[in-house]
Amino acid sequence: MTKTTMKLDAEYGQTLKKNEAFQVILKSEVAFEQPHPDVHVAKIPIASASWVNTSDGTVLVDTLLNPGTAKQMKTRLEETGGQVKTIIYTHHHGDHVGGGVIFEGDRPRVIAHRYLPENMEKYELLKIHRARLTAIQFNIPFDPARQRPFLPPTELFDHAMVFSQGDKTFELYHARAETDDATWVYVPEIQTALVGDLIISGLPNIGNPYKPTRFGLSWVRALEKVREKQPQLLIAHGGRAVYQGKDVRELLDITIEGIHSLLDQVFEAINNDIPVDEMIHQVQLPPHLIDHPYLKPIYSRTEFAVYNIYRWYHGYFDHNPAHLLPRPDRELNREIIALIDNREKILERAIALHKTGQTQLALQVLDILLKDAPEFPGARELHLALLETLCETDTCLMSRNTWIHFIEKDREILKERQ
Repeated sequence: MTKTTMKLDAEYGQTLKKNEAFQVILKSEVAFEQPHPDVHVAKIPIASASWVNTSDGTVLVDTLLNPGTAKQMKTRLEETGGQVKTIIYTHHHGDHVGGGVIFEGDRPRVIAHRYLPENMEKYELLKIHRARLTAIQFNIPFDPARQRPFLPPTELFDHAMVFSQGDKTFELYHARAETDDATWVYVPEIQTALVGDLIISGLPNIGNPYKPTRFGLSWVRALEKVREKQPQLLIAHGGRAVYQGKDVRELLDITIEGIHSLLDQVFEAINNDIPVDEMIHQVQLPPHLIDHPYLKPIYSRTEFAVYNIYRWYHGYFDHNPAHLLPRPDRELNREIIALIDNREKILERAIALHKTGQTQLALQVLDILLKDAPEFPGARELHLALLETLCETDTCLMSRNTWIHFIEKDREILKERQ
């Protein structure tokens, strides 16, 4: 299958062909920007890192994905600044800490939130699970043995921290956002905010079907605190990196309004006892924000956000007693099929739904048959066709790559049957 490099910007969906996947290229060429005489940005398709030059060496914020990309960044950094004396991790995700070991010889001070080491331990405890999910989400090979190089922090902070280096002050603030150890940085002398993944290209990642709960309410409150600083330069470390002048205020205003709207709607739905499977179809961004480029579903999507907000504020029980201690789906499906007493009818109904454009519903109906009889004639072929249809118009990285993953599995199954 043809692959395409994942482009986390507002235009990348236009480059996709039918059933291509967004693929993270682990050996990426690093691009650079210099939005301010003392500020530099290193960019790869999945993430960015930044450094701020001071009169006493350089402060590096994040370290890119791996030693290979970090080495490219270090070369440019040495050409444009001084020795790296301080590294700040905005959070523990690999595309932000994975290149730190390249700077070990500089013996830098390494600062992170106090939750970061515990999160790194979680990676080790769940490395097989994490490798499996990462392979699907980013369309990369499943490799639980992949090494995760890491330069550990030398200092941890809790709520906030301020330090001076040379002619600049660095204010560090904790936020529960994409992770519970998120850190954003403000440099008042140059009116610059470095916000990690509090901002990405498109809708913020407040919903991820593969990863632990995101923290929508504290996330938006952190962005409100960023806005209070009135930065003139904002550096984000996911997708588009640099925002300046009036764009900064518009970005923050739009993003804050969008997140608040989703939160308010989910809270109202929970209070009205609306089940989450209905909620994800009812909750929408306000009409004037749906097509705004700052909130496009490029990486995540509103349905994922709703699921994650619900998951944080609501238990798993949806107040239907049949769902409190449910039997496995395969047992329920067996009973349904016994009542129908005709597997062919399920296949025919799924086909009919697909023909009328109800592809997602067709997929769920067909799932009843596949769980009971995975080799039923025509069922796997229809499953593949349904996934391909769902994939055709989906430009959200996480959902599109999910369809692609199971498309490839279906093709492997069908090939083995030949």
